[in-house]
Amino acid sequence: CCEKISSHIAFIKRADISLPLQIRLEREFINRSVHSSTWIEGNRLSFDQVVALAGNKNVIAQEEQKQEVNNCIKTIKWILKNKSKSLIEKRLIKIHEMMTNGLLPTKNCGKYRTVQNYVINSRNVVVFTPPTPAKVKLRIDNLLAWIKKFKNEHPIIRSAIFHHEFVTIHPFIDGNGRVARAASQLLLFERGYDPLHTLNLDDFFAKDRGRYYDMIQQTRDMDGDYSYWIDYVAEGLLDSVQEISDRLKTVRRTKGTKKVVLTPKQEELLNLLSEHGIMGSSQICECMKINRARVNQLIAPLVKVGIVIKEGTTRAVRYSLA
Repeated sequence: CCEKISSHIAFIKRADISLPLQIRLEREFINRSVHSSTWIEGNRLSFDQVVALAGNKNVIAQEEQKQEVNNCIKTIKWILKNKSKSLIEKRLIKIHEMMTNGLLPTKNCGKYRTVQNYVINSRNVVVFTPPTPAKVKLRIDNLLAWIKKFKNEHPIIRSAIFHHEFVTIHPFIDGNGRVARAASQLLLFERGYDPLHTLNLDDFFAKDRGRYYDMIQQTRDMDGDYSYWIDYVAEGLLDSVQEISDRLKTVRRTKGTKKVVLTPKQEELLNLLSEHGIMGSSQICECMKINRARVNQLIAPLVKVGIVIKEGTTRAVRYSLA
């Protein structure tokens, strides 16, 4: 599996990919990852509703479910911005704070649990008892020390073992699954193993949630033999990387969009549009602290090559990513 994955990733790295496609693939990754990761935990917002929230549009749904999705969107975007940084305790804490903001009491956000928790199955039967609260800090310290010590271990093995050990420790009162999946993705990004930020393991886990939980528990029952779990994670990555590779091969057979070299200010502008969804010139001016003429200078080339969509005229003009 690992050799096949590496072959596909090498192809992706060599592919001459237009900027609009890169942006679209990354946006798809965020939307699909958020939908799948929250769905695994019981959130019932549809994929279209997740896309709408990511575009800052109104959605009629339970406030708690919308908050969970918005938190996950914010977290994944933060991870993408910090993709080259090592996973240390303060970043792990930050991920939990963002994931659980408004969902847990403030005293529990980004704080290790002080009570015993349990893992239950669909029949409300306890299937696993995590370590006691007194052992949580030491177990997390040991896990992060292992991540640092084995930074040159194969990215799949390193990410998979972290994922499993983290959900076994279950260090927080809630949100452990979402944090584990997001942090293990960061470990892949950190090593440059996902060059386009498109490998979506959450989709794979969500396709058969029962198998996902069974594989986690099976590894616990095998006293820490991670072999089958690593194979399972590798299977998911292969599934994802094959999909992206096939899409890029199709794109190569068609005429691509002219490649664009972005200025730092244009990158800042695209990040704003990614975060806000749709923006007017005045809003862009305010966020970037520039005048309208400068906005037009930055955005006109992006509209011309199809990266940005322009709607309306004069002062009513609105911009969004294609």
